[in-house]
Amino acid sequence: MRRSDFPRDSVQPHIEHARRVPLRAVGLFTAVGVASALGYALGLAAAIGLGAMVSTTLARPAQEVPAAPGVDASRFILNALLVPALDPDSSILRWVDPRPRLRCGPGTVVRVNGAPLRPGAAVPDEPFDMEWWADECHPFGAGGPRLDGGARLTVYREDWGFSATVAPQGMHAVYASNAVPISRGMATYPQCLEVGGPCR
Repeated sequence: MRRSDFPRDSVQPHIEHARRVPLRAVGLFTAVGVASALGYALGLAAAIGLGAMVSTTLARPAQEVPAAPGVDASRFILNALLVPALDPDSSILRWVDPRPRLRCGPGTVVRVNGAPLRPGAAVPDEPFDMEWWADECHPFGAGGPRLDGGARLTVYREDWGFSATVAPQGMHAVYASNAVPISRGMATYPQCLEVGGPCR
């Protein structure tokens, strides 16, 4: 049977349908492709944003001091001088050089039990002395006070963290051109800001 044997009005709808089917398929694939590309782009943007947020979080000090002139930096001295010297990636507590993280000047010296701090060495289980001479160190970030001068910490490992006796040797915190001496006394890490004691 030939095409000419069909009435014209019955053949034409079949031809139009045959033309529309590929166009519909192309449109469907195009829409799926655009949606997939859009989803991939949104996912990539979210991943980049999350990565930046995680990097920013990891770059912060362990516990930042609010950028306010009335804040006593003495209370946070272990956050400033001990915590940046601990390797967060080690399965046991080991030392790292804290000076680059704190953006200290070249005159900064850190000693443990009378010897220069050795990155990679294990942190002692028994009480130890940590001596600092800070040369324009910034342990609390750009908005916090700068530390200058010396201090000796006698550090004790506790079940809940660390405690220390603090013996300043001319160390002071500088905020907005005001120098406040670091206080002699006790310090803890971590601590609950609401009650001023260690978090247990």
